[in-house]
Amino acid sequence: MTLLVSGCASTDKTPINSEPHFVNNVVITEPLRVDYKSELAIAKLTQIINHAQLEKDKLAELLYDRGVMYDSLGLRSLAQLDFRRALEHKPDFADAYNFIGIHLTLMGQYTQAFEAFDSALEIDPEHKYVKLNRGIALHYYGRNELAMEDFEQFYFEKPQDPYRAIWLYFSELDKDAEGARLRLIYNSTQLDNQLWSFEIVQMLLGNLDEQNFITNMGKNLRSQRELAERLCEGYFYLAKKELSLGNDEKAKNYFRLALSTGVHEFVEYKYARLELNKLYEKARQQYEASLVN
Repeated sequence: MTLLVSGCASTDKTPINSEPHFVNNVVITEPLRVDYKSELAIAKLTQIINHAQLEKDKLAELLYDRGVMYDSLGLRSLAQLDFRRALEHKPDFADAYNFIGIHLTLMGQYTQAFEAFDSALEIDPEHKYVKLNRGIALHYYGRNELAMEDFEQFYFEKPQDPYRAIWLYFSELDKDAEGARLRLIYNSTQLDNQLWSFEIVQMLLGNLDEQNFITNMGKNLRSQRELAERLCEGYFYLAKKELSLGNDEKAKNYFRLALSTGVHEFVEYKYARLELNKLYEKARQQYEASLVN
């Protein structure tokens, strides 16, 4: 089963056969294709789950594995069902609570999301990603001081990781924009500058302008998947920067570009949709207010 599950992770490795395509100065790519290996793995897991006589812990693990695959294909409702079924068989399954918390955040059910994340941490206080995901939920709930605590703990576990510094920066922006910038400058000195994500930090700090950042996303690539993943991340963080500057319409377009990549399993893809919904709601409220006035 380990070979089966790990095999499905080897998604599209199609090599880059040409230069990335530019339209109006932005790099675009086709959405990632559904890998037949993932479909095959789901079918095999389903057969085993439905017909094999398994111990509860093993059944829970297989349900969780299938849920992760559903999630990677954007089938959130099916994933949620599997994660909840996994908990029925294994109530102390921290990973399942973590995923449930993410999905509840995306649905705007923050109270239940926090309960799920707290349950995961009670079971496994050292879980690798619950602090990140609870911090993101707190960030979108508007509780940035609490989010900052989670992001700070997450950052100090691996200070050379640019993504940890980036989310900590976003949690600090509303409270003290200049302080957040100065801290990111300092944190950037601890980062691994060989990682592509280091360029995201440089873009946020203004050391790399928007067009050069976009152009660089299409350089030194090994596969179409790597291009899609970079574009998903890059456009999401460009959108977050534009949001912080009050450029809502520009941010919307970058969030749409992030979604166009089809990288469903990435945090950036998941929350691009949430960000867009918040912007649509903000525009609706502004329009209704203008009618009253």
